[in-house]
Amino acid sequence: MDFQPLLVTPEQSIGESLWFIFRGSHLLVTDAEEIINLPDDKTSAFFAHFILRRHVIDQLQGRVCYGIEVSTQAASPPGYVFASLRSLFGRTDDALLSLAGRAFQIIDWDRTHLYCSRCGTPTTLHTHERARICPSCQLAFYPRIAPVVMGLIIRGQELLLARSPQFAPNVYSAIAGYCEPGESLEIALKREIREEVGVEVGNLQYFRSQSWPFPHSLMVAFTCHYQSGVIAPQPGEIEDARWFSMNDLPMLPHPVSVARQLIDATLALMKSRHHALH
Repeated sequence: MDFQPLLVTPEQSIGESLWFIFRGSHLLVTDAEEIINLPDDKTSAFFAHFILRRHVIDQLQGRVCYGIEVSTQAASPPGYVFASLRSLFGRTDDALLSLAGRAFQIIDWDRTHLYCSRCGTPTTLHTHERARICPSCQLAFYPRIAPVVMGLIIRGQELLLARSPQFAPNVYSAIAGYCEPGESLEIALKREIREEVGVEVGNLQYFRSQSWPFPHSLMVAFTCHYQSGVIAPQPGEIEDARWFSMNDLPMLPHPVSVARQLIDATLALMKSRHHALH
């Protein structure tokens, strides 16, 4: 994705701006059942009297991107609706969806750091970096990013997949959890797997990462190999966990997620190796 982070509007830009207009956690998009688009410059002007906060997000292929939050009293103009980011999976370009997540995280950070947590003084925006500063005690508040480790556990021709009570019905995925202070990604992943399903793993191999704006996570995905233990789902965290044959899998996460990309890439490699041996 070719974008350049910005703090102020550049002197030159190409074409109309890209407007990420949020009401709460919902984004304004065209009212369409399949492919959706963002509002244009003319439509964005409709919300001039409802703007709570506005940020220059970045520049995508020469087009300036803005993140705007409007008040809950703002109604959507004809032909547009406010929709959740999750509902847009598969309905717009991946670059736009990624930028929408970025815009939402910046707006959410701005909204939740208006006052200093140390002394209570109203904060102000820093002029040279993405931060809010306390003018009294100089404490700086940067957009929060919470690292989440994810591990797909392999045992021969099987994968260990689990489902959380928060998942969509019947969907299973890789094990994931937040890093604790002082942990490396590798230590955090082994701990999360031990806590959530009761098994020990080794041979961790990095796959890729993905920004995940629900609300401010950075997903870091690995494959790993089973070493020992019997599956024991953590009460309240894991509803079910089991070994699945690579030819008999349950419902999986949406393809836009790094979890699904991790599973698909691992399956492709496992099947190619299996065919090579037979």
